Amino acid sequence: MSGDHLSAAAAVAAYQTVTLTELQGLFDQVEFDLKDVLERELRVSDSLDSVESEFEAVRARLKAMGVLVPAQEVQSNVVAAVSVETSSYSRYAMPIVPTDGDFDQLVRLAEARLDLLGIDLTRNPLQQVLPSGQIAWSLRSYAEEHGDISWDKTDWMVVLVAGALATLLDIILVRIPRDSTFLGNKQAGSPLTKWLQDKDRAQEVHARFFKGFEKLAKVPFDAPTSKATEGLVSGMRPATHRLQSLGHDPALGFLAGVADLMQGTGTYIDKAGQLIQVATDYDPVDLITALITQTRHLLSDVYTPAGLQPPLFSLLQLGQINAPFALGPSGVGVPWTDVARYMYTNGYDLRHFFTMGITPGVVSVIIRGYWLLKSYATGGSAAQRKLEHAKLTSMLLLGHTIATSGTLLKTGLLFGMNPAALNYNQILAMAPATIAWVTEATARDHRITQALEKEWYLLLTGSEERW
Repeated sequence: MSGDHLSAAAAVAAYQTVTLTELQGLFDQVEFDLKDVLERELRVSDSLDSVESEFEAVRARLKAMGVLVPAQEVQSNVVAAVSVETSSYSRYAMPIVPTDGDFDQLVRLAEARLDLLGIDLTRNPLQQVLPSGQIAWSLRSYAEEHGDISWDKTDWMVVLVAGALATLLDIILVRIPRDSTFLGNKQAGSPLTKWLQDKDRAQEVHARFFKGFEKLAKVPFDAPTSKATEGLVSGMRPATHRLQSLGHDPALGFLAGVADLMQGTGTYIDKAGQLIQVATDYDPVDLITALITQTRHLLSDVYTPAGLQPPLFSLLQLGQINAPFALGPSGVGVPWTDVARYMYTNGYDLRHFFTMGITPGVVSVIIRGYWLLKSYATGGSAAQRKLEHAKLTSMLLLGHTIATSGTLLKTGLLFGMNPAALNYNQILAMAPATIAWVTEATARDHRITQALEKEWYLLLTGSEERW
């Protein structure tokens, strides 16, 4: 719910509380006045009986003397006096209770009434009209029904530690893929990526597990040079042909690559950022064969010297969008197409992508682990964790935001705007974290809105029945 809706609901709830309090006081006053009236009537009745006896005696004496006195006049005067005395109890100040179901009208009425009572509407009016004990009870009831998503100091500390530790590992362990010189400055590469990309180890792994797929997984989108495409795809050479081929993308390959296999074509992005499809002499295959061939071909390439690009990384080459990175001493920014080619040819491949996964992995492990441990320690159930899942998604979103900010600062301050220092895996992690938070927050707001609508309906229906 938005802040305006919350403040309006709080004003109406406060007005309801004040109105119910006034009605209770009114009922107490009516009860007291009725009791007082009954006591007065009893006293008047006793007085009338006494006066009536005296009048009868006087009337008897006057009758003996031959004088007639009408009895009704005296009785009327006494009854009139009693009526005048009790008429002051016939009117009471009744609070207004709207029953037409117009929420906006109810909000205006509530705010006007609270303003007359001196309630500060810039602050939560409920906290000004309810006793502290009732507020605490209401908060407990709300948490039991909808889950407690408020943060305490420990929550904040865990999120900050997770983001800071992920950033520290990004700086120390992830770094850049390889030792290189960027704009005249020597920069050390990631020790873990060095181990994964070690030439001798890569050859051993490739020969042992993946070399056999090379002959079984020939594909139509594996042209190594521009000449092999009859000049249709510019800028393609053996070191960049996989980056320029959408079929080699670990994610897009199962769409574009499979489609190429089923059509006998090759889909590429040229140096100018244009998407180009090239016809080949490969025979089309069915879907199952295409999926198997695609998987085998990617496995056959993953441990070669050039490796495979990270998932979706090929899309950076589309168009001629300028990047905030300069690859030369001029300091002039170049298109993302050139930046992506520079990064890939300097070791920014799928193996380094696994190294970069340490950063978002640390954020997720620390926050999720803390979340579960805290739930178990406090006796929380699976149902309670489901109600409070919005809190977990918000913690993860902030943790990933801190880590993403850290990799941007690392790239700009520590590595002199070297694009290879960007943690692509961490940047990608922001998308699912944001979507999860928005989805869960929206679902929670919907549940609360439904509960409020139900309660307001019952309240208004009950008001109509009473009045």
